[in-house]
Amino acid sequence: MKKEYLLAGMAILFWGSSASVGSLLISSLSTISVVFFGSLTAAVFLFLLCLCTGRLKFLRALSPKELVHLGLLGLLGMLAVNLFYYNGLSQLKAQQAFIINYLWPILIVLFSCLLLGERMTPQKGLALALSFFGVVIVATEGKLTGLGRISLPGVFSCVADAVCYALFSVFNVRVTCDKFVAMTVYYGATTLAAFPFLLAEGPIPVLSLSQWGGLLWIGVLINGLGYTTWAMAMDIGDTAKLSNLAYLTPFVSLVYIFLLLHEPIGWASFVGLFFIVSGVLVQLLKRPLPLASYRHSHSH
Repeated sequence: MKKEYLLAGMAILFWGSSASVGSLLISSLSTISVVFFGSLTAAVFLFLLCLCTGRLKFLRALSPKELVHLGLLGLLGMLAVNLFYYNGLSQLKAQQAFIINYLWPILIVLFSCLLLGERMTPQKGLALALSFFGVVIVATEGKLTGLGRISLPGVFSCVADAVCYALFSVFNVRVTCDKFVAMTVYYGATTLAAFPFLLAEGPIPVLSLSQWGGLLWIGVLINGLGYTTWAMAMDIGDTAKLSNLAYLTPFVSLVYIFLLLHEPIGWASFVGLFFIVSGVLVQLLKRPLPLASYRHSHSH
């Protein structure tokens, strides 16, 4: 197997576990605790990675204006995204939260038209309609006349997560500094911004060994190593072909959810995911979707 496919496969395996590991952590920790400790472990891992690879010189070369710009991007793409995502996970089944979150690739198309001046075409319109219909199926659990037993705030949280990440991806295209340095700043800013909220919530929780294990999994493997292996794969392989592999992630996630959470996968989840991915694939018929800033998962 070619090295780039092995690296991309590792990233997809890490990202696919985000809903399952996040659900397990949210069952015993608050949303802000998971966001803070997950971001802290990611920031430390990425800082050490920059240190070991000689990238600290790029970090030191950033001007105060560039640091503020990157920090604000981090608050949008990491802090807001993860707050919405984990809030959604706490109110929905893991499969529902992850699938609704997967609106972000098609929202990049919409925001590229609105913010970057790209042309809206019938093909893009069809892609958007298919993906949004998929979300409606998941959100109504297949009962298109109503919301059934699903939490409406949970659905809105996951849609807001997808909106924030799509906006972050569009703005992140214009970031020219080293990608690992940028990610270090993103997670560093998120850690600093989350800390006052953690203090305001009450005493800082004393984490158990299993909680630390889950947070290290999210921070190091999903946020840190997942992004690193994906970036390495994109650097040495065919970007268009590798980008398409990223759409295996939600299917991998369903396997994790079934095995780790023992959550039965409903038919509406499969049908909804089919429509969401169909929308993405319609958009991919002529050119790959920009995935330079792809998330686990949800990110991250």
